[in-house]
Amino acid sequence: MFSAKHKKIILALGDIVIFYAGLEITLFIKYGFAERWDLHFYPFLWVHALWLLIFYSAGMYDWEKFPPTRRYQIAQLTFSSMAISGITATALFYFISYFSITPKTNLFLDVIIVSALLALWRLYFLKIVSKSNKITVLFFGTTEETKQFSKLLKDRPAFGYNVAGIFQTGSLDHNSAKKFIHENKINLVVVEPNILQNEDLVKILYDVLPYGVTIEKFSEFFESIMGKVPTSLINKSWFLENLAEINKRPFEMAKRILDLVIALFLGAVFAATTPFIAILIKLDSNGPVFYKHKRVGKNGKIFEFIKFRSMVKDADKTDGFKGTGDDARHTRVGKILRKTYLDELPQIINVFKGEMSFVGPRPERPHYVDELKKKIPFYEIRLLTRPGITGWAQISMQNDASVEDAPEKLQYDLYYIKNRSIVMDLAIMLKTASTMARRSGR
Repeated sequence: MFSAKHKKIILALGDIVIFYAGLEITLFIKYGFAERWDLHFYPFLWVHALWLLIFYSAGMYDWEKFPPTRRYQIAQLTFSSMAISGITATALFYFISYFSITPKTNLFLDVIIVSALLALWRLYFLKIVSKSNKITVLFFGTTEETKQFSKLLKDRPAFGYNVAGIFQTGSLDHNSAKKFIHENKINLVVVEPNILQNEDLVKILYDVLPYGVTIEKFSEFFESIMGKVPTSLINKSWFLENLAEINKRPFEMAKRILDLVIALFLGAVFAATTPFIAILIKLDSNGPVFYKHKRVGKNGKIFEFIKFRSMVKDADKTDGFKGTGDDARHTRVGKILRKTYLDELPQIINVFKGEMSFVGPRPERPHYVDELKKKIPFYEIRLLTRPGITGWAQISMQNDASVEDAPEKLQYDLYYIKNRSIVMDLAIMLKTASTMARRSGR
């Protein structure tokens, strides 16, 4: 049974092995058996030392925050840390004349290889650790949301947490709290935001830091595990704190370029398949080839949502359900289009026009939006970004279409709006592609 300190050391040692394994693979790819190892060893020794410092500063060794269920967070932190490390290494080689090499392709290859190996190493390590020793967590604060969440962690051991208890903040004794944390070997203390305003409670948290305890806010802990914003935080203060830089202009520019690149590739597929799909749709049933319907886009702007028609005429008057299209509303060709997701292809036109992105909150019909604005506080916040063909809510929920599920869907949408990044968008697209492949193979 390893202590928290030993686990951090093992993680760091594993990283060092991966650094040099990545360099070895890079040199072999570039030079074959004539590796030029001596030329690269000492310069990269300094680079790797710097990378360890960056990793430590970025929280890469806070294993308590990353059980194996947080695969996306692990990958995101790994790749973002390596991006910073790669930029730093580039500056080191090009601005410090001491080094006798200025690698370009080598460094790029090394960063890519090391990033992939690091992500796999952490997932493997944390999976092994979670089997032998769960992360012991203690909650400070007894709100209803805290109670429900602690019960969920107890009911789902796969999350990798052992809940030691919930402390009532009003009756906390300094010495007994410290003793409990020390004797129960607490790894993680999760606190409600209002606790940080209580000097006595803050002193308790400060005094247990030498025990190797990690302190985390309930909101951050909840979000990182559930991938959505806790309901109790959805208020004006939360928006001011988290969405002040809602536009994220550099990200939006990069995202738009990514959308256009993918749209160009899929546009070729769309152009090649449309004539054949159009003929099949017309032969199978009466009606237009394309289905157009008004949707609410960014900042509440109305646009026409385009899909291949998969339903019969007057489908709205026929009973059915969301899924693969196996109900009376769908034509024979429509069932195939729905199952293979080919009915979504025309939305590439919406992406080209800038009305949609590949990733974002799913666009809703205007009358649904008007209805949900009245029922759900701050619902219009999800309209601050472009809607998407797929999104965080779609891959996180079993059914994101019903009005009843709209409050939970908003929690996922807010999480995406707050945390959105190119890495997250790529992860969502990969997850969507995986889901499509599984569903199409049925």
